[in-house]
Amino acid sequence: MQIITHSLKHHSTEALNMELNQLLSTHNYSVVIAYSNCIHNSEQIQQVFCAHTTSFMLATSCLGALHCNAETAKANADISLFCIDDSQGAYGVGSAALYNEMTNQSEPFNAGARALEQALANAARPYESPALIWCALPPGEEERILEGFASVVGEQVPIFGGSTADNTVEGNWCTATANTCGANTIAVCVLYPSTPLGLSYSSGYKPTETVFTVTSARGRNLAALNGQSASQIYNSATNNLIENELSGGQILGLTSSAPLGKPVELENGAFNYLLCHPDEVCLDGSLNVFSEVHEGDVLTLMEGNIDSLTSRAERVITNAIMLLPQNKTPVGVLMIYCAGCRLMVGDAIVPMIENLQVKFDGLPICGPFTFGEQGRFLDGKNRHGNLMISAVVFSK
Repeated sequence: MQIITHSLKHHSTEALNMELNQLLSTHNYSVVIAYSNCIHNSEQIQQVFCAHTTSFMLATSCLGALHCNAETAKANADISLFCIDDSQGAYGVGSAALYNEMTNQSEPFNAGARALEQALANAARPYESPALIWCALPPGEEERILEGFASVVGEQVPIFGGSTADNTVEGNWCTATANTCGANTIAVCVLYPSTPLGLSYSSGYKPTETVFTVTSARGRNLAALNGQSASQIYNSATNNLIENELSGGQILGLTSSAPLGKPVELENGAFNYLLCHPDEVCLDGSLNVFSEVHEGDVLTLMEGNIDSLTSRAERVITNAIMLLPQNKTPVGVLMIYCAGCRLMVGDAIVPMIENLQVKFDGLPICGPFTFGEQGRFLDGKNRHGNLMISAVVFSK
């Protein structure tokens, strides 16, 4: 098992592709997982990958991608490449369009199942469950896509990854594999590595003493908390954080410091929190959020700051490394870092990555800034959340 990482920075897609072509021509990797800035043409980048390998997945990341190794510490790479060289393992990439062209209807469950079935076929490990499913999903219906995955492999296989992102929350995200490219593409990679993986999924937020009960909700629309208008009670609990938007408006940036958390109790009695990010006040006073809520859910008001969000990346990687067998050493990290957290910390993202470079002695680390995060808590259940951070550590 060997992990090789690269990152490129170019203003033009043509220049980016010229260097990318040179990089990919030097080695035939088992699989390449790549993240790019949406200002570059994903279809043109896809063509370069297809000229060298069919085993790749590419997804856009907010404001560029993260890359760290012994020589580099970047938060804004125009493309970052996480290249796995593992002749003893097996890897397969699959994809599917979220929309059925015949009916023009979104079919997240069926599309998720089709994408995963294709990835499993391409891995050529019949009747064997993968060690990990890594995915890039269109924002909006991630819960149903995860259910589609589970319909194929059950609920025991860990699923990690993130929702594709753009730079302005305008829908300019894109995902590409050898077979598909577009904003509504599901991409999934199944991994059968020859060495163990360490997995960690967490947030950088702390619970407050403020707790709500969802009394009216549908899908990702939160209408009432404790029997009152969701926007009004949230605003009151956060010291008028969204006061100027109560008549309706975008609140994504305002609420990154104070999301809602769904408590998940672990076997030892401790709690992890799956975060839910409010992004809009509707004209009726309800809140639109980036993950599903249900009537009866108990939600805790969470709090975070720049220090907690930048320090959490190191902790999540450390936790994943600790879960490796004692005789295994890390050789690379795939990390997911929420775009909302990345926008909140601003320029502090640079010293965060430089600290990772020092703390982990140049260990290759790559990943995107995402509009939703998928992962598995220690209770063994895969979930979609917001404002989360995850790490998958590969070992030697």
